[in-house]
Amino acid sequence: MRSSVGYVWVDSPLHRAPAAAKLVGLLVAVALVVLASSPVELALAAFGVAALVAASRVGWRAALRSLWGLRWFLLVVLCMNALFFSASDPLLSLGPVRLTLAGAAQGARIVARTALVVVLGTLLTATTRPQQLTSGVRDLLRPLARLGVPTEAAALAVGVTVQFVPTLLRESRQLMRAQALRCGPASSGGIMRRAVSYVRLLVPVFVSAFRRADELSVAMEARGYRIDGRPGRPGGENRP
Repeated sequence: MRSSVGYVWVDSPLHRAPAAAKLVGLLVAVALVVLASSPVELALAAFGVAALVAASRVGWRAALRSLWGLRWFLLVVLCMNALFFSASDPLLSLGPVRLTLAGAAQGARIVARTALVVVLGTLLTATTRPQQLTSGVRDLLRPLARLGVPTEAAALAVGVTVQFVPTLLRESRQLMRAQALRCGPASSGGIMRRAVSYVRLLVPVFVSAFRRADELSVAMEARGYRIDGRPGRPGGENRP
């Protein structure tokens, strides 16, 4: 099974579904997950997401890959809610820090909702190619074009973003490996050393993102691309 730009090359009902329908389904599913509050509702939402993963045939490893990268963020969210959400009926009290059952439950709900939304987003990119996603956004926004909304620009922004994110993630991993060879892993040492290491990574990542954006804009201008869909003059100024 081969993966390219987040897309998993298998045949499934989700892969064959129209991109616009999947985008609408994603919005509805995310709304249902966010509105789920009780354990029963969250369990039903998790069961529905699990059914979608099984129907997509992308595999659990691919579906949960994004969650592994967010593990520390989710852990911080859980701890912050468990320790600072409520001061009533603490299970453990240490100065301003109070571990409460209500806070732990609130943190668990937030983590569960976030995890389900991330998996839903992963399923969308794993079953929809960037070109199809761009076309789906264009189809959904087409009625707004009559109101003067730049729908082509929005569709283009979505398509470029979907293709840029995996590239930037790949370059970030390469930078982290290079930094680990020079100065040691970014996750080693004290808190201040780790913070400085991660800040050092942000600068080249942003520089790479701006450089790629500039190269893309130059390439599009050289090919005479125009948002209105009419061909321009390659290598020259586009005229209306």
